[in-house]
Amino acid sequence: MVTTVSGFQTQFGLGVQHASNLATRQFEHFGCNLDKQESIIVADGMLGKRSPLGDSAQLGTYTVGGTVTLQPRPDDLTFLLPYILGAAADDDTFALADSLPELVACVDREIKVQTYRGLKVNQATFRSATGGNLELELDLQGKLADADANSGTFPDIASTLSAKLPFIHHQGSITVDGAAIAIDNSVITINNALELTQFNNSQTRTVLPEGARVVTWAFDTELGDDELAHLIANAARGVTGSISYANGVDTLTLTFGLLQKPRTPIPIQGKGTIRPSHQFTAYEDLANSAPQLVATCTDETE
Repeated sequence: MVTTVSGFQTQFGLGVQHASNLATRQFEHFGCNLDKQESIIVADGMLGKRSPLGDSAQLGTYTVGGTVTLQPRPDDLTFLLPYILGAAADDDTFALADSLPELVACVDREIKVQTYRGLKVNQATFRSATGGNLELELDLQGKLADADANSGTFPDIASTLSAKLPFIHHQGSITVDGAAIAIDNSVITINNALELTQFNNSQTRTVLPEGARVVTWAFDTELGDDELAHLIANAARGVTGSISYANGVDTLTLTFGLLQKPRTPIPIQGKGTIRPSHQFTAYEDLANSAPQLVATCTDETE
């Protein structure tokens, strides 16, 4: 009998979408709230009294969704990037595509294993900051949850856990407008803008259409000559930019087409170092045939 469940006992896995198959790859996770959210429909009319009646309650639509936080290793990313960006890997390159492939997820909460199907990456956020690993938060939104009676056990996929090194913030190299820039933190958001309200006459979502993609990059810098020349005020058309993490074996690089932002304010908030916050939005560069975003990630054998 299980009397308490602790987070260290939980497991998380993903696999290619399938009507009945389970996850095929396990990930070390740092928090997961992916779950089924139900609604209840109750007739709530006027009855000549203050107390409402609950006798008519029925289950309404339900959604499947939530976030999972990872500190991805290179081989984790070679699995995940096609689901974030859309296109299958071309050697070490991962490109954008208009449609996203679907996933199945298994979450072991020790007392129950739950499986969710028809998942897409609604939003992916890459974060890093001084003194920490690169973090990836995935907002997964899906269609179906297996019935509790079919929950079963977590698949035997522990051998797929990565043994590779994660990426660390200080391993990053940042270039904006052709200049190397030192940053204290980085937040890159890839918002696939899924339409989450397509139920039609179904209790569950029937489709998850992709919307207009939004890619943003935010970071803080010191205020020096390079920052003044390349970051504070940019031409309206924008500038080029990339960030690359190299852990000694593998390299992850995210390269943007055009980065645009209005002038960065320079607040003075005390006697210490002034650190402006820069908020870029990424666009495709049609004139130079540069996509909104492209990722490369190596997965070398040590």
